[in-house]
Amino acid sequence: MCAEAGVDKATFSAHFDAPEALFPAVYDLAVDQYHLLSAATEGYDDFTVEERLASFYYILLDALAEHRTFVKQTFDSRVRYNSSFRSEVRAALRTILTDDRIPQPNRLVTGFWPVHEVLTEVTFALIRHWISDESADQAATTALIDRLVAFVAELVTFGGVSRGVDLAWHIVRNDALGLRRLPLVGRFLPGRDRTE
Repeated sequence: MCAEAGVDKATFSAHFDAPEALFPAVYDLAVDQYHLLSAATEGYDDFTVEERLASFYYILLDALAEHRTFVKQTFDSRVRYNSSFRSEVRAALRTILTDDRIPQPNRLVTGFWPVHEVLTEVTFALIRHWISDESADQAATTALIDRLVAFVAELVTFGGVSRGVDLAWHIVRNDALGLRRLPLVGRFLPGRDRTE
């Protein structure tokens, strides 16, 4: 293996304990490639949530495409399970979903771990789709990514949550619905005379 790769055994041994340890590295390096390329992309800090998520998916699939046959054979096997791919994908998605461009009330939801886990599972389903996509240049996967990213971006940047929180706060502050009159609810709201 070392001779075929043009790497001496000492260099290999410095990074891997055994030849089998090399295989999960393909997955581990895919998310690293995303971090390197996004850091090197001029203007990345100005990208919208939608652009960041799209970049994540396209860079991730490009990195996996370099080893497409290997990925087809190992994605749902112990090789990937032994890698840190799942946790690295989840961490990258968490970073995107908790970005300051997302309204604060929405981040109360998008910062919650089950949301990251669901999107990680969606990402894995997307990769499985890509693995089996036989369309020219994986056009079906590209269309799926575009629609998925637009949908997720719309959900996480939706202003209705912020407006709903603002409306609820206004209702409570001004007792617009007369909630202070209710014995159980009213005692927790500001402005109620506690002696009633």
